[in-house]
Amino acid sequence: MKKSSLPVSRKFYSEICDRIRFSFSLNRPSLIEEAIATVDSYITSGAEPDEYTDPSVLLMFNLLRPEIDKAIRRSQRAREISSKRKSGQPTAASSGKDETSRPMDNNGNTASSESESTEPEEEERPILNRRMRRQIQQERKRAVRQRIKPLYSR
Repeated sequence: MKKSSLPVSRKFYSEICDRIRFSFSLNRPSLIEEAIATVDSYITSGAEPDEYTDPSVLLMFNLLRPEIDKAIRRSQRAREISSKRKSGQPTAASSGKDETSRPMDNNGNTASSESESTEPEEEERPILNRRMRRQIQQERKRAVRQRIKPLYSR
């Protein structure tokens, strides 16, 4: 497969172009070309549309811009990880330390290294998944109901 020269995936780019074509299908064909050219120039060089751009093209661009920015960041991150993998350096995923997502403790708070280092005297509880937390919660409710049950049977 041939590598794309764009800083986004081919799938994303074709999806954006299809959405533009669909949105402008009832308008002039020149608007489709202008909108795709505007997106192309933004993706390749970061050029913003100028003031003479058609208002409907400008609207379409402004609606798609957050998605384009997100796709550029996502592709950049993927390329960095890929280059590190090819060069033999450990990545965040392979080292077990993912900096983007942190595990949650039993109270629903994210566990951070600061809270662990500032309170060493507190024993570490294992981080439970949602199913286990739900099971513990149901067992507590069941125990409370069992304690209350004799009061109502009198």
